[in-house]
Amino acid sequence: MISAILIVRNEEKNIKGCLENLNWVDEIIVVDQSSTDTTTEICREFTDKVFVTENKGFCEPDRKFAEEKTKGDWIFYIDADERVSSELIEEIKNTVKSDKYDVYYIPRKNFFLGEWIKHCGWYPAYVPRLFRKGKVKFPDNIHNDIIPLGTVGYLKNDILHYSYVNLELYFEKFNRYTSQLAKEEFEKKRRINYFNLIWYFFVKPSISFFDKYFRKQGFLDGMRGLLISIFTFLTVFVQYIKLWEIQEKDDRKQH
Repeated sequence: MISAILIVRNEEKNIKGCLENLNWVDEIIVVDQSSTDTTTEICREFTDKVFVTENKGFCEPDRKFAEEKTKGDWIFYIDADERVSSELIEEIKNTVKSDKYDVYYIPRKNFFLGEWIKHCGWYPAYVPRLFRKGKVKFPDNIHNDIIPLGTVGYLKNDILHYSYVNLELYFEKFNRYTSQLAKEEFEKKRRINYFNLIWYFFVKPSISFFDKYFRKQGFLDGMRGLLISIFTFLTVFVQYIKLWEIQEKDDRKQH
């Protein structure tokens, strides 16, 4: 038995296509982080296992909860903006029958502004998405991948990830994610001061740009590769600006 799990919030534009694409699984578990659009209603057209939780701003804290609600021996984790090809569906079905490994990494084909990004470290971008129940650990921090606790294998066919169809969507997520990253840095006791601000505000963001654009050959993806590299620079820069803002507010509370 294969159970699919999804963590969603305000995905009315994506969720129907995703759920229709999951008609091959035995069970669908949806954890809805208090959507304010029609996401919840759409989900209930496809499954009666829709669980509403508070909005956390990112999906990672609810992955373990979703797993606990499943009945299947195998779990397939997918996002609302992802799709599964017919080739991958057949590969997954054959894989769970073979009973060889506990956790499988699947290559993910990422699209940005309508085009497949082949470089920038975005492909094949293997992600652990098919696993036996209880054979992975779910970190709560943002953008932390699932951690395998058993034997690991790799599938050949891609998950299709239509992540950023326009810049408005990109910057909406950019704002949420950089705020959460700054919060996590603050909780780790990291602080900005006169001795390290050059590192956090300029050097570290620049390293991230050069890594994406040159080392991972983002320049081969044309304008999109350049934008992704610039946005990576900005993500690092803004998260530390927000960290500085948090610590300034905290300092004022202390005095």
